[in-house]
Amino acid sequence: MKEASASLAVPASSAEGVAWPAVPHPAGATMLALQFQLGRSQWWTPDALRAQQFRQLRLLVEHAILNVPHYRHHLERAGLRSVAELDEAAYRRWPLLRSRDITTNAERLMAARYPKEHGGTFDSFTSGATGTPKKIRQTEAAQLFVHALVLRDHLWHARDFTAKFGAIRFFATEGRSPTWSRVTSAVFETGAGAEIDVTTDVPLQLDWLLREKPAYLLTSPSNLRALLAESERTGRVPDGLRQVITYAESLPGTLRRDLARLWGAPLVDSYSSTEAGAIALQCPASTDGRYHVQSENVLVEVLGDDGRPCAPGETGRVVITPLHNFAMPLLRYELGDYAVAGEACACGRGLPVIRKVLGRVRNMACDPHGRRFQPGFDQALEDTRLPVEQFQFIQETPSLIEMRYVMARELTRDEQSRFSQAVEQRLPYPFEMRYRRVEAIERSPGGKYEGFISLVGTELEGQGKR
Repeated sequence: MKEASASLAVPASSAEGVAWPAVPHPAGATMLALQFQLGRSQWWTPDALRAQQFRQLRLLVEHAILNVPHYRHHLERAGLRSVAELDEAAYRRWPLLRSRDITTNAERLMAARYPKEHGGTFDSFTSGATGTPKKIRQTEAAQLFVHALVLRDHLWHARDFTAKFGAIRFFATEGRSPTWSRVTSAVFETGAGAEIDVTTDVPLQLDWLLREKPAYLLTSPSNLRALLAESERTGRVPDGLRQVITYAESLPGTLRRDLARLWGAPLVDSYSSTEAGAIALQCPASTDGRYHVQSENVLVEVLGDDGRPCAPGETGRVVITPLHNFAMPLLRYELGDYAVAGEACACGRGLPVIRKVLGRVRNMACDPHGRRFQPGFDQALEDTRLPVEQFQFIQETPSLIEMRYVMARELTRDEQSRFSQAVEQRLPYPFEMRYRRVEAIERSPGGKYEGFISLVGTELEGQGKR
């Protein structure tokens, strides 16, 4: 297992007097067995991976048809007589599951029964940017695979388990722990951990970061950007940081460069959701930040407007099927995200590639002709070097975008003009720009900072329209 040897990871032993080779705890042994399999399946060919995915998918679909009311008639709707006929062509005829199906009919998506070997269940809640809560029920077995992919990410990126791990995350209680987490400590001996809530004032977060001095930091991209701005403003730079790990949001185009310039640390991103856990992880060998789909746990499609799979370089809607959640099967669930499909990776892994994650419908600009595209405001800000502390862009109408910014003074007319010109050069439509200085940028209902929000056509979110 190349990644494990690179990080010199030593498993934790449960046997007194035996430190190495370790005799792991039962939970650790199970996790190591999964890592053994994942360490090999990542090198399979795409065809071999797909064959195993559909082997697992047929079991999930058969279970869903028998035990989940929502799917009772889906087999006929897909034109199939039996689950055995489910192949890729038939799978693309399977009706899409929308976000509104979960918010309005969650109980009809929950299984009346599921295999007892999958353990107990627990509920998670996600509201995304809309604030409308969705309840997701998962089994302990499904969570086991989610945890296995967290560990895979650590191993892929050769993290030193004996170092300190810090997290600025949602709904965290500030404190310290003797290990990174239950996931890692069940398998490996780890250093200490520390965490703080992401809603803590950014200057206090930076105080915490300088005080705790973690080797690894986990946080969201928007929070990292706010931390970097505060660090640049005050000249205070954290010491000993080896890597920053981002999650939960799409990654702004300039964030990697800003992190390297200000803190001298690399950035490793991941693409995940409450519904599935890790959807795609950054390739450890990639120089451009591409992602590998985690095919062992989730079947991912990137679909164009015509419903066909996107070719490399094309942008489409992300549709997922978590393969191991038998308590609440989400078959062909349209997340509401957009992504750019990628070509096969030079690293040799057979796992499919996502070149870039673009975010949700409301995070995509929309011009008066109805065309949606990723806005380039981060690059325009870098071009003009405006001295703003925080910012947010709101598309009010098809032709008007308002910039809300936090700053000690108002932007001058010259600064506004320069930025408007930079935006016009970066975007495919000449939007009118309006500027408004604010005391603070509000977080979304999910606790995130959103750099761009389109209020145009957001009623289409989750409906597959652009």
